[in-house]
Amino acid sequence: MNLKNNTLAIDDILLGSIGANIPPSETRDHAVRFLGTWSGTDKLLMTSQYACKLLAPFLLYRAQLQYKAGKRDRPISLTTDGLYKFAGSVSAARRIMGFPGILGIIKSLSAMERSPPASRLVLNLRRLQNLSMIVFYPLEYVSFFSAPAGGPILRISPSAALFAQLWSVRSWGVYVVLRIVDLWYECMDLVQKEQGATEDAQKAIKQRKRAIMYQLVANISRLPVIMHWSVIGGIYTNELWTSGLSLLSALSAFRGGWESVAGSTK
Repeated sequence: MNLKNNTLAIDDILLGSIGANIPPSETRDHAVRFLGTWSGTDKLLMTSQYACKLLAPFLLYRAQLQYKAGKRDRPISLTTDGLYKFAGSVSAARRIMGFPGILGIIKSLSAMERSPPASRLVLNLRRLQNLSMIVFYPLEYVSFFSAPAGGPILRISPSAALFAQLWSVRSWGVYVVLRIVDLWYECMDLVQKEQGATEDAQKAIKQRKRAIMYQLVANISRLPVIMHWSVIGGIYTNELWTSGLSLLSALSAFRGGWESVAGSTK
């Protein structure tokens, strides 16, 4: 009997000591809930992707300065190359992960016609948003799977691939503009409802307004990047602009998504 008790004690020490010394954490539980969703994972990957793309040129610049000062043999940074490659891999992973998203759009279209919003303006705004994404998804994946990052699996002419790339971005841009208008109308509606609402209702309204603000920042900061990629050759000569705006969009989306998950910790 003593031997059995001693064996259990040894098992507890050898096998259970790590778990026993990890305290419960509401933040960790919240992260599991948030990152356990496709949306949460995508927001984390997007943040990582553009943080790497923004950091990489600064590390290269530092390497060049160190080379001029005689502290480096060559004006290059292997870390910069690694960050760009990692960002490229994350970008490809996000695009592949997003492939089933068209099912959500189809579901939203169907559900909206059966339970439409009270405002006809909002209804039509959301119809157009979903329809623009119905256009986006096929073009996006024709573009991706005909590019080097996607295999390429599809063998199409360069002009057809360029057409798919440009119009996928443009249809996405239509969605983002409509989404900004939709969020603005919702915010104005909440401002009216807040007047004379009960204390509990006001609390819920303020939380929703905060979520809308994060979404507005995410979408508005995304627009210049969409404009850049919607024309041949782009608009900006310095990629720092697109990387910086994309990182701002990613951080806003991540923070808004984090707070929207049930059981959010502040």
